[in-house]
Amino acid sequence: MIYNLRPIGIKNIALLITLLSATILTSGTRASALPTSTLKPDSAINSTQIAQANLNDYSDNWAAPFIKVLIDKNIIVGYPDGTFKPDQAVTRAEFAALLNKAFELSPMRESITFKDVPANYWAAAVIDKAYRSGFLAGYPNKTFAPTQNIIRIESLVSLANGSKLQPDGSPDRVDELFADAAQVPSYGRNALLAATQKCVSVSLSYPTNKNYDPNRVATRADVAASIHQVLVATGRLPALAGDNPAQKYVVNCATVAKISEQDLLNRTSVGMVPEITAAAVRKPVNAPATGITTPSAFGANWGDLFVGAGYQSNLPAAIAPPGDGNSTVYGAGIGLGDARNFVGLEASYTAAGTTVADRGGVNFKLHKLLGENVAIAAGWENAIRNGYTAANDPKDTYYGVLTGILPVGQTSNFTASVGAGNGRFRNFGDLTVDNNTANIFGGLGFRFSENIAVAADYNGRNLSVSLPLTVKLGDSIGLQVTPALLDVAGDQNTGPKSRFAIGGGIGVKF
Repeated sequence: MIYNLRPIGIKNIALLITLLSATILTSGTRASALPTSTLKPDSAINSTQIAQANLNDYSDNWAAPFIKVLIDKNIIVGYPDGTFKPDQAVTRAEFAALLNKAFELSPMRESITFKDVPANYWAAAVIDKAYRSGFLAGYPNKTFAPTQNIIRIESLVSLANGSKLQPDGSPDRVDELFADAAQVPSYGRNALLAATQKCVSVSLSYPTNKNYDPNRVATRADVAASIHQVLVATGRLPALAGDNPAQKYVVNCATVAKISEQDLLNRTSVGMVPEITAAAVRKPVNAPATGITTPSAFGANWGDLFVGAGYQSNLPAAIAPPGDGNSTVYGAGIGLGDARNFVGLEASYTAAGTTVADRGGVNFKLHKLLGENVAIAAGWENAIRNGYTAANDPKDTYYGVLTGILPVGQTSNFTASVGAGNGRFRNFGDLTVDNNTANIFGGLGFRFSENIAVAADYNGRNLSVSLPLTVKLGDSIGLQVTPALLDVAGDQNTGPKSRFAIGGGIGVKF
């Protein structure tokens, strides 16, 4: 998104731009494999093993579609004899090894010495890493029980806690979801609710899906399906097609459309190039509803690419390009890092003029998710500039912003942002005399559905309103078009005069 507003004198302008940001799916899962009792964590994973695992013994299993995706991505493998053994139980040590291979495990606590895990035990290292990351815990007597089979609720609690899936509502809601909720231990109720709301819980009691069987031993098929769904819920894998037979085993999610996780969706920009709030796979995500002239704290992550363009008419003379009362802008960018597990970096280039080479600037935004519905970010606009003269140099803009979402339905929410910055966020008086002061900006939005939202924002000088319209073009691509009225309270330089703007962009996940 782009907004041009730094009058330094008559017929001089500076186009100050953050970015169009879009993502349909998050970065792909790292290549890895699931060790079993015969596949130690340091075993070599080769193409023969992967091919063998594709050959037999799981194709008729209920979890075959989930298993196949994980095999194709080298997240899980079969045995050297060409079998997968989908109905075989998974031990706690094997589960720890799987977590190490399927996820990037960052330490969050100190190691502990388990009495029953010798230093030379084949899974000692992966157990330690899974414990330090918060995915797995031991028992009160400082044992881990590595050879004990893991039960379904234990594996789900591990995945929900390690992936930071948060429930919406009281754990008592589990009673409404499952007929066997009384069998769910107290430590697992929050995790089961969160996992079910995120389309992670898998039940074999189709077509009702009313029993979860929390205390049944988890099989390799169970674990594969749950891991697949966590990777989908956190945006690391695309969901199975809506008509895939395996979807019926995912509780409460068999008929809903595709989308990706929150922290990978909506990025706000400035001016006429709107962000793309992409709808992802299966249960629709509550994507932020943000404005067109101020940034939000959500940003692009690794694997997100976006391009866009915008147009605004009838610019005031003080900020219009020479000889033209209209303005066309362009933008493109990429996401780096991971805002959920560490920090994300959004980098973009925005330009204005007849071609993208006329004049433009490079912008950066560091952003971090704080839970599921809150993000914080710091930005630097026009860090690198080209094509400007001393008279119309937009200079740097630095800002900080906090954005929160209040869900009111599966696909609807209120969104609020508040931030402070210098540069383009200054009032007209400070812009005109080039006082380098800071100012407050913010925005409010409401999302009606995954396709339609309305937003209003204040950029330090005036109000704008916009109507973001989002269309999903495929599993990894989305389009957003945003018509808007800028300066709806009147331009302080030229008197009451609102202006029309429209922007559009495409986001791709590779």
